[in-house]
Amino acid sequence: MQQVLSCLQVDHDAVLLLLAAAVCGIGVYGAFSIARHAGHSTGDARRNWALVAVGAAGCTAWATHMIALLAYRPGMLSAFEPALTAFSLLLATAGIGAGIMLTLGRHERLRRFWGGLVIGIGVALLHYVGQAAYLVTGEIWWEPTLVAVSLAAGLALFGFSTVVAGERMKSVRPAAAPLLILAIAVLHIGGMMALRLEYDPAIRLPTYAVPPDVLAPIVAAVSIGLGLLALLGLRMTLHAKAMLRKERLRLGELANLALEGLAICEGDVVVTANESLARLCERSRADLTGCSLGDLLLEANLSDLPEHQEADANIVAASGRLVPVRLLRSDVNLGGRPQIVFAFRDQRERLRSEERIRILAFTDHLTGLANRTRFHDRLAELAGPSDGVAASFTLMMIDLDGFKAVNDAFGHGGGDEVLRIVAERLRSAVDERHMVARLGGDEFAVLIDDSADPLQADHVGRAIIAAIEEPIAVENQTVHISASIGVMTSGSAFTGTVEMLTAADLALYDAKANGRARIRLFTPELRRIAMERSGTAMELQEAWDERHFELYYQPQVDLRTGAITGAEALIRWNYPYFGVRAPASFLSVLEGSHLAVPVGDWILREACRQAVAWRRQGLADFRLGVNLFAVQLRSPDFVERVESALLSSGLPSDGLELEITENIVLQNERIVSEHLRRLRAMGVGIAFDDFGTGYASLTMLKQLDITRLKIDRSFVRDIETNRMDRAIVDAVVRMAEGADLSVIAEGIETAGQMRHLRERVAEGQGYLFGKPMPAGDFAARFVRVGASVIEAA
Repeated sequence: MQQVLSCLQVDHDAVLLLLAAAVCGIGVYGAFSIARHAGHSTGDARRNWALVAVGAAGCTAWATHMIALLAYRPGMLSAFEPALTAFSLLLATAGIGAGIMLTLGRHERLRRFWGGLVIGIGVALLHYVGQAAYLVTGEIWWEPTLVAVSLAAGLALFGFSTVVAGERMKSVRPAAAPLLILAIAVLHIGGMMALRLEYDPAIRLPTYAVPPDVLAPIVAAVSIGLGLLALLGLRMTLHAKAMLRKERLRLGELANLALEGLAICEGDVVVTANESLARLCERSRADLTGCSLGDLLLEANLSDLPEHQEADANIVAASGRLVPVRLLRSDVNLGGRPQIVFAFRDQRERLRSEERIRILAFTDHLTGLANRTRFHDRLAELAGPSDGVAASFTLMMIDLDGFKAVNDAFGHGGGDEVLRIVAERLRSAVDERHMVARLGGDEFAVLIDDSADPLQADHVGRAIIAAIEEPIAVENQTVHISASIGVMTSGSAFTGTVEMLTAADLALYDAKANGRARIRLFTPELRRIAMERSGTAMELQEAWDERHFELYYQPQVDLRTGAITGAEALIRWNYPYFGVRAPASFLSVLEGSHLAVPVGDWILREACRQAVAWRRQGLADFRLGVNLFAVQLRSPDFVERVESALLSSGLPSDGLELEITENIVLQNERIVSEHLRRLRAMGVGIAFDDFGTGYASLTMLKQLDITRLKIDRSFVRDIETNRMDRAIVDAVVRMAEGADLSVIAEGIETAGQMRHLRERVAEGQGYLFGKPMPAGDFAARFVRVGASVIEAA
């Protein structure tokens, strides 16, 4: 430290050193001002001002160096070699220009540091080439250690100065100029401290050397020029700031008229903001001025946001709540300085609208449950393995039992009210973690998404059935419905959503087919049965197209006289390769297919035609019974179809007896009752088949227009030995007599059965009199006037 002070106080003229420092400061300020102006300019102006800034920087370094050399007191005569002195100026200008070019427009700190090193090298070359141009009447050499230390320290300071000059934080940048001045001082003072002189009277100054008093005016002129340049830079800076304030004010006034939030920023610091943004942030405009956008936005990387491209962000309001916004960046130039305008569009209403739309898109509007789309999406999420691990879940398909009757009785308004009540009961019966959905009509579904335990599914299913079976009040009346449930658990061979839904539907179908209020777990056996039904359905279509269906006839006789009174027409399928197939193998499939109506119409027409033919052959008053499919009797034009068959065949209406079962009646009691009333008005007989074997109530005998009851074979089989069967038959007969209904017994196979029934019922039917047979066999056997079937049997 003492050596430094000695160098400055003893070896130098203090006044000239202060002048050198002043010239250095003024020159650096002027060069920086011109460089900033160049950075804000465009085109040729940018290039020209950049050259001026480089020249100013070079002249500043050269003038500072030369004034410091003029301030040096060597203790002997001194002068300057003109060529090297001029060359040192060129070296300084070239080095500084190269360093500036390396750092301009670069945000990487390492790149800026290397640029600073290049500038420092240029200044170092200026100093030592300038010292080489310094001539004295003696010997000159340098202390290597001091030279190395001064170069290392000075170059490092040059690098740090350019790094600081390019920092984004405006508060840091002003430190760049002092660091640059310090770097120049370290290089010069270190170099001068390393300088060693030894007087030698034998050495004379060359004649071309420039004395200090001649060089001083030149250096003074350069310094004055630097001062003027600094004044120019100051004027340009003040003008630019004034223009910037003016344009910011104008832009701010325009921004304040915008509905969107707008912020004018320099870097990431808010210069001004409009009222809309202040409202979004729950702050005043004054509070926003000077804020960093990083403090206003949550996890927003503004440096990677391209211009004119929108991005989602969240504003942190003063209350701490997050305000979703759409952010748009636009770069502008105000007063020759780059500014960034950020537009903030409030997204709260849009997100609320999207949420409402999403709810409408994935919610059943009637019940508020998830709809089919949402249910299928969730099922697909569970069925698709996540990270290779399959989820455990249970799929439950629910169909209401008896809902159609509610719709028929109370209309769609009453039906909708029942569906809403059922939905509420499902919510209460199922854990809120699990999804409950309405798939359409009276079909619901439940997804238990954390278990594939059939016992848990059974427990949940029983709770659902118990909740739905509670009485429901509709229009001051009480209705009772139930539910059937099909269950499919994950982990089976079926993994796709379609396959799982199909499997659950199969289980549901089986539950409904075997009675009400049942839960059925899917088993592979159900799949096999379904495939068999599907194959049978395809074969039935071929059989219909190829006319493989036939009608067989089973005689009905008067048990007292043995005379033929009629017959029951029964469909048979004469399969080309296997012969006649039993009805049990295809009848249920046929009844549930699209062929039920056309095949039923064919049976009706063919039976009427055959009855007319046998009547003409001698069987007067011959009556033919025809079994109906449920879908036939539900058809709105069924009565017209019957009337058409009678007219086209010529059969009197009393020659036709239509047989119905309780299942047909229970499915749609109102429309069935209306059709039966109209048929009875035409004179067509109505037989109630399989009476006493199901759920039919005795009330039906009063409500429906029935002409005959058919006692099921299950009560006839053991009538000879079973006292209970005889009592049931006697009760049915007495009840029929009281209701003015005739009775026929089915399944008579022995003479003993016939003897027990002869005193109770008028007619009978069974293998004792004849099995179902083709029309030709029937005609050959029974179409004989006066023939007694009992005698033949």
